[in-house]
Amino acid sequence: MTRSSQPREIPGPCPPNPLARALLDQLGRPAALSDASGRVVAMNAAFRRETQYGEASHPAITLVNGSLRDDAGQPLPLGVVTTGLIHPEGLLAPWRLVELASRNVSLPELAHRFSALAGGAALLQLELREQGGLLHRLGVEHIEAILNGLEARLLDTLPPGATLCRSRSERLMALFPWHHEAKELQRQAATWQAILSTPLAVGDRMVVPVLSLGLSRSPQDGQRFELLLESSYQALARAHNQPVPSACVAMPPGREQGQVRLLAHPLALAIDQDKLRLLYQPIVDMAAGRIEGVEVLCRWEDPVLGTISPSDFIAVAEATEQINPLGSWLIDQVFTQVRRWQSLPVGIRYASLNISPLQLHHEELVQALRNGLVRHGLQPSQVMLEITEDQTIETCSLARERLLTLHRLGFPLAMDDYGTGYSGLQRLSTLPFSAVKVDRSLIGSIETDRLQQAMVQGAVDLQNTAGLRVVVEGVERPGQRRMLLDLGCRLGQGFLFSRPVPAQRLEELLNLPSLPIRTT
Repeated sequence: MTRSSQPREIPGPCPPNPLARALLDQLGRPAALSDASGRVVAMNAAFRRETQYGEASHPAITLVNGSLRDDAGQPLPLGVVTTGLIHPEGLLAPWRLVELASRNVSLPELAHRFSALAGGAALLQLELREQGGLLHRLGVEHIEAILNGLEARLLDTLPPGATLCRSRSERLMALFPWHHEAKELQRQAATWQAILSTPLAVGDRMVVPVLSLGLSRSPQDGQRFELLLESSYQALARAHNQPVPSACVAMPPGREQGQVRLLAHPLALAIDQDKLRLLYQPIVDMAAGRIEGVEVLCRWEDPVLGTISPSDFIAVAEATEQINPLGSWLIDQVFTQVRRWQSLPVGIRYASLNISPLQLHHEELVQALRNGLVRHGLQPSQVMLEITEDQTIETCSLARERLLTLHRLGFPLAMDDYGTGYSGLQRLSTLPFSAVKVDRSLIGSIETDRLQQAMVQGAVDLQNTAGLRVVVEGVERPGQRRMLLDLGCRLGQGFLFSRPVPAQRLEELLNLPSLPIRTT
């Protein structure tokens, strides 16, 4: 089904869909929905309390030129942030999410609150990045509107007990309880950036915030607030030096440089001498238990250094300009394996390969994929490319052009981590994605969480109306599988079906009529 380059507006009135209403009810912050005329048509309990309007069905509030007015047309003394929402069929719906801008504390107050978080804390610094002079053209008033919008989104997604601070004109800080590892914080930071980088209404235009995020943890990065603050500054500077919008977690002093020095040469040797290995996690028809595809996962086990996590050696590859040699090696290995599987009596439809955002900035990626097709006699439809940091394509015209080139060559493109931000549907309507990978965070409690059920139902609607292939990641429990099947999801991936396995083990699984799936 052909999708237009821009969503078209739905004519006439369009009531909010169940997904939007469910989201509104779940938000802890004051939030409401307005229609095309600006009339507030629904609000949650927190919004009613703040505006002192008790009747949800007759709010008598309208949104006029970015501010709220009562039934007499008088402005209410409440700052608001509005976000355009998307109809599940990819059409631009004439209603908006309206949130009240929050208040924040001073830096000394933030330091004081840090002393109460003895069990562990994290500090987030967020800064707007300049994009072709956009911030200069917008001016102070509109920059303030963007930061108010980011502030509202942060408070909705940060853990309970978070405190915000406006440290300077283009920067926000957030202090919040945190008791997990740095790897989990990095994963969460990527989710926050995806949410924060979605379009905001500023005046009469939609603006996509371009952001750098830096994070630090206590006590690992400093037991005093001053040390935690300095560590987050360093992480923010590292993120700011990346060619694409990035989120970086602080490392202990000297660890980052030491890690690069320690791993750079062994990684080059591992790539050159085929010392890396690949694992494959099946993508399964959840009803039949049949393998339809696989996601390719790269692993490195050095005889001296031991097991190095992918996040560490990928970061080193990007820092030392080895990401292109690593990508070329990976493409050749995967294409070789896919070619072998095509000769088996029972093969797979496709292999799904993750693409680093930095690879999208180099022509070598396109050339390596072209060469691989010719050398191994494959069709591009047999290799799906997963875009792992989709906010990059919002802000970089070169990355967008690479994706369009790969689409023209015939490679199916999958949006990874779908469902972590407002703009997923907008990206799907403007870029040539043919599949979505629903993020595992959307199904953690799907057996009982009606909001998660509604959001996954929205993905199923995409599958039915736009012909997109939908794969749900992180399926680990039989109850999740049953609920996903009830919602109409067909393809799943996770430990319930299989852990990542070597190629030989995958061939054994392919020979089974169906995978053994635990039902209780």
